[in-house]
Amino acid sequence: IKYQPHVAANIAFGLIYAILGGIFSWRIHRHKNKWALCLPIGAVASSIGFFCRPAIDPKNLIVPLFVFQNILVIATPSAFLAFNYMLYGRLITAIDPQFGADGSQSRMEKSRYSFIPPRIVGRAFIGSDIFTFLIQVAAGSMLGNAGDNLSLANIGDKLFLVGVCTQGASYSLFSVLLSMALGRLISERKKARMGFDRNTVVIFSGLYFSSLFIIIRSVYRIIEFVQGHDGYLISKEVFLFVLDAVPLIFAIGIWAIVWPPVLLERI
Repeated sequence: IKYQPHVAANIAFGLIYAILGGIFSWRIHRHKNKWALCLPIGAVASSIGFFCRPAIDPKNLIVPLFVFQNILVIATPSAFLAFNYMLYGRLITAIDPQFGADGSQSRMEKSRYSFIPPRIVGRAFIGSDIFTFLIQVAAGSMLGNAGDNLSLANIGDKLFLVGVCTQGASYSLFSVLLSMALGRLISERKKARMGFDRNTVVIFSGLYFSSLFIIIRSVYRIIEFVQGHDGYLISKEVFLFVLDAVPLIFAIGIWAIVWPPVLLERI
């Protein structure tokens, strides 16, 4: 690490994530939506990561602390992506009146709105998410143990790059899937001269809003690790705040305003 972390800024972002985690936990407790637990878990983990950062001293680095906060800040936002993946699958089953009509409950049952079966789309993308998370954990450990070994540090950077690139590619595919579903729904509703109910519009809008900021964050991380251990972006803490923390807060903050599980029940 090439700078002394800013105490007030890190505490402020830690508090914001903690507040969001509290809101999500309250909503889940109130509405019994256990499938959404990844949101408060990710928010609280990110909060702890930012709270830990002020204790880092670049001149006297405590390796376990550095590795711990690095993983929490960089890797745990995978939980936010997981929520969007699971929400998509539930949205498809909600808007397709023919889905589940035969009562088979087969995981491979298809919907005309999605070329991936809705019941496995969450599992498929979350599997990719877990894979990229483990890659980033391994990379964080390598960076933390690199010390003055620049060769090991560069390998850690490249491993992080593989993780964030794979994560970005996976989420880009998910965005295509989301757009195809919306396109098919619009086409079908036009032919039937039907409009959209408000709840469907809000969830689709929320997913696009959230996805925009997740992609911004992914692009930042990819560029950062392409530049390497001695790059410009990694040497300035302001980029971590503006291009990582803020976009992710927007990406999940939308779900603090509108709670999708309640909207799904109304569709």
